[in-house]
Amino acid sequence: MAEVNLYKHNARSFYDVYTPLIAAYPQKPTWVFKEIAGLIDHTSELTNAIATDILYPKTRESAYAFASRCDYEPVEADGATTTLTITLTGAMAKTLAIGYQVGGRSLSTGQQVIYELTAIGDSGSTDTITVAAKQKKTWTNKNIGNTYGNDNFKDYPIDGYINIIKSTATLVIDSQTWTVVDNFDNSISTDRHFMILYQSSGRVRIRFGDGVTGAKPTSGKAIFATFETTSGLSGRMDAGDININIGQDSDIQTITNAADTSGGSDAESISSIIRNARGNVRFKNVLWSKEDLETAARTSSSSVQKALGIPGVGEASIHIIPSGGGVPGAGLLSTVEVYATSKTLFGSMPITATAPNYVPVTVTATATVRTGFDDATVLNLAEFALTLTTCAFDNQVIEYYDDNGIDSCRTSVINNIWSWAFVEADNTALAFIIEKWKELLGTREYREWGQDLEVGDLWIMGNNIYAYGLDIFNLIAPTANTSVSSVQIISTNTVTVT
Repeated sequence: MAEVNLYKHNARSFYDVYTPLIAAYPQKPTWVFKEIAGLIDHTSELTNAIATDILYPKTRESAYAFASRCDYEPVEADGATTTLTITLTGAMAKTLAIGYQVGGRSLSTGQQVIYELTAIGDSGSTDTITVAAKQKKTWTNKNIGNTYGNDNFKDYPIDGYINIIKSTATLVIDSQTWTVVDNFDNSISTDRHFMILYQSSGRVRIRFGDGVTGAKPTSGKAIFATFETTSGLSGRMDAGDININIGQDSDIQTITNAADTSGGSDAESISSIIRNARGNVRFKNVLWSKEDLETAARTSSSSVQKALGIPGVGEASIHIIPSGGGVPGAGLLSTVEVYATSKTLFGSMPITATAPNYVPVTVTATATVRTGFDDATVLNLAEFALTLTTCAFDNQVIEYYDDNGIDSCRTSVINNIWSWAFVEADNTALAFIIEKWKELLGTREYREWGQDLEVGDLWIMGNNIYAYGLDIFNLIAPTANTSVSSVQIISTNTVTVT
């Protein structure tokens, strides 16, 4: 997101103060006026920075504060889902409780990922349990510190835990349960409510009321928290990668997931929070424009990466691109429809969510690699550049990169969604490719519906990675621009560089 400072020159600068002071008091020592002018200039710049951050947030903390002012609730991260096959040591009557933990080692991050059963696993007196699971981890009654002082709206950090799913959080203080709320607007002095404040890097703080709008806990009491965490997009696992019996039930012989996990998404990006928060002020329970429909779709689930709203008389429809592209599942379409419909007048205007109208593009090119560079890595970089240029969900890469930097984007998104295995040494090249595509997009934030594919963009992306080892680039196909209608969007079919 481009930096904008509306307040850059609306306050006194150093010389605005210093010059008239020395003119008015020529006999006075100038160091006094330098001190005064410097103080006012510093104060002005601080005011500029604060005012700009309020309207154009750059950090996750300020983005969430902006959303709160717009009465908008950013979309949380969500864990991937799968179906497990659990083989027992023999035929027996065996049940595994909801929340039983299994896991595996993520190839993209190298870290262990936890999945929990979301239904009771029942063997039916056989030697096999087939059961649904979701990527998350439950933490129960964790002591996160003690209350202290008697300040209004006091907040405390939850240290050591990141990506907490707000809707799952509860607190127990002095044997009394406290409930999470979005804000204290409807809280009274006796309501044991707390808020969760999201910060950068997935960290959170908890905040209590002032004793009038929301109760204040007694000072000196231990705070015990129960909540769930998720790895979001980086928690996706390939088929067969979930194979660790974390719960250590001795009757389990093996665990596996026959197919790749599905779903899973990170918390809404900063740029998306700002866009949707502003949109939320507009529609306020009455969807009527193309932008309102798209805002509602992205608000309904973090798995929605892009949306195209098509307003109508008495009805409307929304095309959905899910995380990782492809065709949205029935569950995601239903989630979008239910949420968007609830925002229409009286919650009764029917909204239909559908798969997008993709125009698939196959890209074929040849390249020669400069001496001293690894052939496979350079060709993979070229394929990534051409894929990003034709990708229908390029914003998933761009927004994650803008929020978290290239190293995290490489491991959590690029290597996770696609089959590349880029390493830290490739970060500079990957960042260059993303920045080059952002430059070609111009005023657009990402590829849009109705945006033609220009062959010139493919040539530019290929030719511009010379510094990273590609010597001669030759685009074989496509040979002409690909035009799309206003309800279609370009989507990568296959990209091959040899």
